[in-house]
Amino acid sequence: MFTAQQYNKILEKNGHNVTLARDGEECIQKFQQKLSEFDSIENPPFDAILLDNNMPKKNGAEVAKEILEKTPQQRIIFASAYDIDALLKVPENLKQSLEVLQKPFSLTSMLDKLEKN
Repeated sequence: MFTAQQYNKILEKNGHNVTLARDGEECIQKFQQKLSEFDSIENPPFDAILLDNNMPKKNGAEVAKEILEKTPQQRIIFASAYDIDALLKVPENLKQSLEVLQKPFSLTSMLDKLEKN
């Protein structure tokens, strides 16, 4: 959680709104809550979701699959040192929403990736 709080500080300092989750299950809950508040099913509720594969309760691959099943156009940035294709067995039509931020990465490269769109 310490790393997530560091990300939170730098992102908020650069004008981003951030929603933190302690684990994969909480991430899914917060996503579903935001999705239910959102008025359009065609647009994803978040500009981007940054996931790590090593999360408690549900790993990042499981979370990404659940999110993309509900909202295939949701942009997901997967921060990982692992081979993402091996981790994520998602259908080809969902892979267009996935991006990779290869670990280790700097906070600057994370900001660049997030602000790309």
